[in-house]
Amino acid sequence: MITSFYMPTRIVAGPGALATIGTLARDLGMSRVLVVSDPVISAQGFHAEALAALAEAGIAVARFDECGIDARCSYIDQQGERVRREGIDGVVCVGGGSVMCTGKGIAIVATNRKPMAECTGVGRFDRKALPMIMVPTTAGSGSEVSQWTIVKDEERHLKLLGGGPLSFPDAALLDPATLRSLPMHVAALPAVDALTHGVEAYLSGIASPLTDAVALAAVRLQQASLRASITADDDRARADNLVASCMANIACGNARLGHGHALSLPLEGQLDLPHPYGVGVLLPHVMSFNLAVLPEKVRPLAEALDVETAGLSRQEMIAACAEAVRALYADIDFPDRFTAEQLPRDRVREMAARAVPGLYAGIAAQGFDPATAHDRTVIASPAARRMTVRQAEEIFERCL
Repeated sequence: MITSFYMPTRIVAGPGALATIGTLARDLGMSRVLVVSDPVISAQGFHAEALAALAEAGIAVARFDECGIDARCSYIDQQGERVRREGIDGVVCVGGGSVMCTGKGIAIVATNRKPMAECTGVGRFDRKALPMIMVPTTAGSGSEVSQWTIVKDEERHLKLLGGGPLSFPDAALLDPATLRSLPMHVAALPAVDALTHGVEAYLSGIASPLTDAVALAAVRLQQASLRASITADDDRARADNLVASCMANIACGNARLGHGHALSLPLEGQLDLPHPYGVGVLLPHVMSFNLAVLPEKVRPLAEALDVETAGLSRQEMIAACAEAVRALYADIDFPDRFTAEQLPRDRVREMAARAVPGLYAGIAAQGFDPATAHDRTVIASPAARRMTVRQAEEIFERCL
């Protein structure tokens, strides 16, 4: 089997990494940048430090601080036009996953001169995005090293993914100082998202020894650092968790994401469920579903999750993996079930059908009619095991 592994983003990690942002921007040829953030992050001290470092390096700064929970196509299109109009030659993102996806979308639209919705799918644009520097302020999405951006088309109530090798960020700065002000409940959401990235990359049908090594190392480091990163004043754990989330996205960027993300997508688009809740609640179920056909991967994943495997059968190890994830959730106060408001029981079948196009369909998903799906229709996913609409429906039921 031919395998491919590509990771062009430069990663600078550790205490003080943020101080290098001005020099890095200058080295990338940036002279006037758009700094993308949100109202909460832009009020933090480290955000001001980043702006000061850019100014000291002689970089002119324009700002967009209005990102919300989702990366919205309308914001991306407006700011892409602004970037062209004002002669901006680089994008710097300081924020969580939605901020980085917004900035990445702006960098794509600015050079390709078409709306973001038309850039969704795999490689649906042919011009390299503007140079980008990413400063994640959560240990979660891993968007700082990802070619993909997830956006919301507000008009159609769809969550869409777009990207390709032309939209990798140029640099990622991982500084634990950016995590210090995060409340526990805010820090938990992206951390769970990152865990799903490592696990789903490991359980992908296009995984390779390269992606497996990175994915398992990410899960192991997350298991060791995630709790303390969120619940204690521990900069070392924060630094490790940032690196682990970055590694998890490097793995899934090459091995792709599986059923958890495919099934979560319609919940996010149609029911406005925040992404981490969708993929996090689904994770124990889709993990068990795929491990059933990957006997050689059960013990390594169990050990990465700190499961004591001695004397356990393969099926017991699979169950123990799911319990280890749920125990982690309990420690960081993350739910392991959907409420009736988050996923109404009378919409379970519809959501299973809407998952059929999968995560990577992009704009093609807009033309899909869920009424055409039947029980045996297969959900598009690179996961190791095929999942039908009926099986997805059963998993949703178990999540209620």
